[in-house]
Amino acid sequence: MRLAADDVARSLRGSWHLMTRGTEALSELDLSRDGFWRSYLAFALMLPATIAMLAAARLIAGLPNSAGLFTAPTLVMAVVGALCLAILAVPTLLIALRPALAQAPRFTSFVIAWNWAGIVSASLMAVPAAVFAVGWSTPTLALVQSAFFAAIVLRLRYCVARAAFGPEGPAIALPLIIASVVLDYGVIRLFGLF
Repeated sequence: MRLAADDVARSLRGSWHLMTRGTEALSELDLSRDGFWRSYLAFALMLPATIAMLAAARLIAGLPNSAGLFTAPTLVMAVVGALCLAILAVPTLLIALRPALAQAPRFTSFVIAWNWAGIVSASLMAVPAAVFAVGWSTPTLALVQSAFFAAIVLRLRYCVARAAFGPEGPAIALPLIIASVVLDYGVIRLFGLF
């Protein structure tokens, strides 16, 4: 199993299209069993976003980036762990609340779309982190920019849930988004970031 460039481009484009085209954009994603596992393998695509967020986290922690990004292994592990856990938390919560859901094809579609949207979301959130890390914004401005990008991320998450769960989508999407915000906050606090 490998990630081909055209599959990656199609999947990233498809997850973004969920905001504008809804359920029909799901066909752009590989919703097969292999596609399910590839969506986890694709977490490696978050490396650029991870580096930008790590650079910002180092500055917030009072560590200079000139000393090297990987000189604080605990912080590196915290940033990587927080990014991955933030994506995995919502599907895990759904399985914990409704174990039978794990067998439903809709849930598989949701996880695939959620994983790819998570990669897009990490890339979006890396923009204000990178701008802050290179010194082009103040901490306050970076926080405001992050809030605007977070609004796009929440919209993307809502659209993923609405599209993947079909007719039940609108009823599931809003509680799922609220849960995702609470879980994101919990992950940030768990890893002691920001």
